[in-house]
Amino acid sequence: MRPDLLRKAGQAITALSAVVIAYATLRPNLSTGLAGDDTMWHFLLFLPLGAGGALWLAQYPLDIQRKARLGILIVALLFAAATELAQGPIEGRSPSMSDFVADAAGVSVGLLVGGWMATRGRRAQARRD
Repeated sequence: MRPDLLRKAGQAITALSAVVIAYATLRPNLSTGLAGDDTMWHFLLFLPLGAGGALWLAQYPLDIQRKARLGILIVALLFAAATELAQGPIEGRSPSMSDFVADAAGVSVGLLVGGWMATRGRRAQARRD
């Protein structure tokens, strides 16, 4: 896939992920009836945020991508911390360190997956050119 298309897909995934995360983590009394551990859902919510961020960088040289992923990780961790802290005054919600750790793991794995996808896309495009 072309790097510019990967970038646009990354932007869309990142924006959609941020909206879904904010809604899912900040609404009162989140009892969805979904199977699974709450920690797993935190991991799965933040995974596309990391992947989208990494794809957003697809058109840049690899050395810049690697450096920028650290910035994405820091911003995503701040977002995760903010969503956890914001849960304090919300009825039926409470901040949790285990949720924050799951968020961080999801973003980290997402950055790895998105970086791998971006690299594959660049290599495939280079072979076609």
